[in-house]
Amino acid sequence: MCRMVLANRDGIVKLKETLSRIPGCSTLEKYLRDLELRDGGQGNGYALLKDGKVTRLKKGVGLGVGEIAGVMDRADYDWILFHAREASTGSVTDDNCHPFRAVGKADLVAGVNGNEKEVAALAKVAGGITDSEFIIRLVAEMGLPLRETLSIYESNFFGFYDGKPFVKKGNRDMLTWKSGRGIVFASDFPFGMTGLEKPGQDYFWMGD
Repeated sequence: MCRMVLANRDGIVKLKETLSRIPGCSTLEKYLRDLELRDGGQGNGYALLKDGKVTRLKKGVGLGVGEIAGVMDRADYDWILFHAREASTGSVTDDNCHPFRAVGKADLVAGVNGNEKEVAALAKVAGGITDSEFIIRLVAEMGLPLRETLSIYESNFFGFYDGKPFVKKGNRDMLTWKSGRGIVFASDFPFGMTGLEKPGQDYFWMGD
């Protein structure tokens, strides 16, 4: 499995305030490190969305959560996507880290938590890419409807579609947390946080 976070700027501000009151998980860096240690450790990545445009995407095996926590805290963005990889298919390389971006009939950036074995052979033929990247390219390059296409798969998808944030829950862990105008979707939250909601299978959300 992997670990993911998708949040708006207000959500990160509120999350930072809340984490400061939780013993053992008092900073954004500690929170991301705990996610990485639980189901990750083989590469991290993040992407920023501002005014409907992807302004930054960075990923790599050596990209540390300290740097990403700093971006979460200080960068200018409307939404941020974080992904910590635990490799299931594909080698441990920078290219195979998430999030992936594909631009075609749609502009899609996404991190994925899951293993779609039924497309693994096609992904191999398509250049030895991962199953996750294959699905993202398929949707973007063919202009397939996002919700209907992702509902076919059991994985969780967090990302940006044509400048809008979205989440799709499959059979992996996912929780939501809201505080004021802040909203955070995550694979997991620290023990002790309240106000968490657990969406059902095939939950889909897309923001403005």
